[in-house]
Amino acid sequence: MKKITVFYFSGTGNTKYVCEKAGEYLKKSFKTEFYDITENIKFKDIIKDSHYIMIAYPIYGSAPPIPVCEFVYRYRFLWNNKKFIILITQYFFSGDGAASIGRTIEKFGGHIKFAEHINMPNNLSDFKIFKIKNGDEINYTILKANKKIKKFTQKIIENKDFKRGFNFFSHIIGYYSQRKWWRKTEKERRDALKIDYSKCILCKKCIKDCPVGNIEIKNNIPVPKNKCVFCYRCVNNCPKQAITLLGKNYPVKQYKGIKNNR
Repeated sequence: MKKITVFYFSGTGNTKYVCEKAGEYLKKSFKTEFYDITENIKFKDIIKDSHYIMIAYPIYGSAPPIPVCEFVYRYRFLWNNKKFIILITQYFFSGDGAASIGRTIEKFGGHIKFAEHINMPNNLSDFKIFKIKNGDEINYTILKANKKIKKFTQKIIENKDFKRGFNFFSHIIGYYSQRKWWRKTEKERRDALKIDYSKCILCKKCIKDCPVGNIEIKNNIPVPKNKCVFCYRCVNNCPKQAITLLGKNYPVKQYKGIKNNR
């Protein structure tokens, strides 16, 4: 049985859910394994043993998250002649969200066979213009996502190449509407995390949840180290809603993630 190895980065659980749902549909036709790319694992032998490599991530400003870019470059010498599946999650529309990392993989000799964009619930809880939904409010979004995932995985099973976003129009939309602006400010915004110490109870949950170790204790308070990757875990998981990132407001309603919504 051919093997699909899934390497994913998931902020608040949306992308992880999509990967696991895809795995449910694929498992009768493929052996599937799942790895969080932020795990302390050397993936070299795992990559070599895979027929397909699936890379899954949430899209930020029509661009892949920093850990995904670092992962692709770290193992770039292993991509030659490998077959790839790109699966991204987005709130609404990203243009060439999947192609933005796909083009890099192709430069290293990889072949993108399948790519899809899945709309999922919003987790940007410190932006008033984006409504946070939980519980029954997200049922319709998840139902549509499940149908799209099933349709996409069927294409993989039937070996029918499908690559959403790999066209000139999607590239123009993705680059000029989002990515050009986002890439210019991404590095500057890595120090944007703010903590309201009047609310903080020093539970250290933000330190435990951060996938890149961006928060540490100094002088008995949690202090950001200016290497945030914008996953929004700490913002949405803080029990006192004491953390904000890209928005101007501390969240009054946090996104609970798919599993905690069920």
